[in-house]
Amino acid sequence: MEIIKSKTNSKIKYIRSLNTKKCRDEENAFVVEGIKFVDESIKENADLILLLFSESSLQKSDVASLYNSLIENGTEAVICQDDVFDSAADTVNAQGVLAVVKKRRFSHAAENHKFAIMCDRIQDPGNLGTIIRTADAFGPAVIILNKGCADVYNPKVVRASAGAIFRADFIYSDSDERMLEELKNTGFKIISTVVESDYTFEDMEKSEKICVVIGNEGQGVSREIGDNSHMKITIKMPGRAESLNASIAAGISIYEMRKKLL
Repeated sequence: MEIIKSKTNSKIKYIRSLNTKKCRDEENAFVVEGIKFVDESIKENADLILLLFSESSLQKSDVASLYNSLIENGTEAVICQDDVFDSAADTVNAQGVLAVVKKRRFSHAAENHKFAIMCDRIQDPGNLGTIIRTADAFGPAVIILNKGCADVYNPKVVRASAGAIFRADFIYSDSDERMLEELKNTGFKIISTVVESDYTFEDMEKSEKICVVIGNEGQGVSREIGDNSHMKITIKMPGRAESLNASIAAGISIYEMRKKLL
């Protein structure tokens, strides 16, 4: 059994390179860390490229069992010294297990969905990951990402998604105008969430297809998207807070708007 002992080993350097978006795009791959997320990737039949285990992690029965099953299935699984593993991992609590996974293909159209969540320049990876997780919890839904959104395969997004990254459907839009036109042409009612509006969820009529727009953390929904929405609504807040965190607002909106689907 070969054990990698050098931090400059080609496999270790390859894994480390995937911490950057440029390399993730070039390699069409990303990294998941921790036994739970690696298990999730296997259950969802993700395309595993490589698995890395630290020496000490194999002393745990669940990790050793996972390693042996991967070897039996012909998946490339590599063992390395603990310090070498730590140099490759993005977190300090990766539990000595990580996997390199091939990216899934993005969808190209929303027409096959009834519910869509448009993320308008959501920049915080934690927020984006939580929105993906919420969409998965109250799905099915397609998640639309426009220019300015965090990379969906950023390690922090992947962790915050809690495994939903393997199940969610994504569309990347490089033109808000074209995306909005496509949504309208395929029957979607576009509802933008804003800080101030005369309308709330109670004012929404039921619809066969709904797209909820969640705006940028600091600037909210862009004027172009807001002006081209069928309706702008706000979340009633009897307390003193002026606004909500983007992922919290998204969670409330997704939950409420699912009720409006015919």
